[in-house]
Amino acid sequence: MRITVKDIAKLAGVTQPTVSKALNNEPGVSEETRIRILKIAKELNYVPNLAAKRLVTRQSNCIGLIWPRTEGLFYYHLCHAIQREVSARGLTFLISVANPAVAVHTFNEHFVDRILFWESSNWVPDMPFMKEMEAFQGELLLMGGATLEGAHRIDMDRKRGIYKAVQHLAELGHRKITFIGNASDKMSGFMQGMVEFQMEHHPDYVLQREGRIFPHQAVEALLARPAKERPTALILDSQGALFQMLKWFRTYKISIPDDLSLIVYDDVPEMQELLDVPLTVVGPSIARLASCAIDILAGDAADKTAAEQSEGQTVSRSANVLIEPELVVRQSVKAITG
Repeated sequence: MRITVKDIAKLAGVTQPTVSKALNNEPGVSEETRIRILKIAKELNYVPNLAAKRLVTRQSNCIGLIWPRTEGLFYYHLCHAIQREVSARGLTFLISVANPAVAVHTFNEHFVDRILFWESSNWVPDMPFMKEMEAFQGELLLMGGATLEGAHRIDMDRKRGIYKAVQHLAELGHRKITFIGNASDKMSGFMQGMVEFQMEHHPDYVLQREGRIFPHQAVEALLARPAKERPTALILDSQGALFQMLKWFRTYKISIPDDLSLIVYDDVPEMQELLDVPLTVVGPSIARLASCAIDILAGDAADKTAAEQSEGQTVSRSANVLIEPELVVRQSVKAITG
C-alpha cells in the first residue's frame, strides 16, 4: 500500500496543503507542526510521488545521462563518478542506453531538464535527435569533443596529454620511442613532442591503428627485432591498445619497464592491476570530469532561475571547459642509464 499525503494529513490532523508545505520545507507551517509531520512521514516510510510533482512543475531534480556509444572501462568509471556527484548534491540520476533521439524523448516524457551526453568531435546530430531537442527545455552538456549550438561543452586536451608523456620520457633520457594509436589529436601531441624534444626518428616511431584494427604485423615486427634495435619506450593511445599489447608482451617475454618503458592514455583503476607493475598513465581525472559536469548542470540551472526571476527574462549561457590531462607517474617507466 502506498502512503500518500492524504494519509499523513489524517494522522497529523492537518490539511493536505499543510503536509505538502512541511514536506517541501515551504513557509506557512509552524516548526512544531513541521516536525510532527516529518516524524509521521518517516515512521510511515513515505516516498514522494515525483512523477506527480513533475506533472505540476514541469521540472525535475534529475540529471539524465545518455550512455556513451563506445566501449571501455573509462566510461564505466565515469558513470559511477557522476552518480556519486549527483547523489552528494541531493539530485537523482537517470541513464538511457537507447540511441540519442530515443533517450532525449524519454527524458522529455519524464521532465528531465538536465542531460549529459558523451560524443566525439566528429559527431553530426541527425534529424530525429534535433527534432527531440526542439521539445527539450533544459540544459544539455556535451562531453568528449562534440559541439552543438546552445549546449554546454567539456572537452579534453588530448594533444597536450600525449605531449606530456613524451616530455616525461625525454626527461628520463629516452630518445627512441614509439606511439601506437589512431591518427588523432593524441598523435599530433606525440609528433610535437618528437620535434621539440629532439627524439630519434626511426622506422617504427608510429604504428598506426585504423579505428579498432590493431597493427599486429607491425607490432610483431617491432618486438621481433634484437633488443638493441627496439625503442626504449612505448606510448599507447588507449586502454584498448594496451589490451592488444598484453599478449605480445607475453609472447616476446617483454618485461615492463626493464625491456620497455610504457605509458598509456586513460587513468582507470585497472591500470594498476593489469601488469606486475602499476602503469604510468596520462589522461583526464575522472573525478574532476564528473565534478565539473555536475557543477555546470546544477550550478547553471540555479543561476539561470535566479536571473530569470530577477530580470523577468530567459538567460542563456553556455559553459565551454577544456580539461588538461594529468600525468600519473608509476612504476612502468624507468630512466635510461649508461
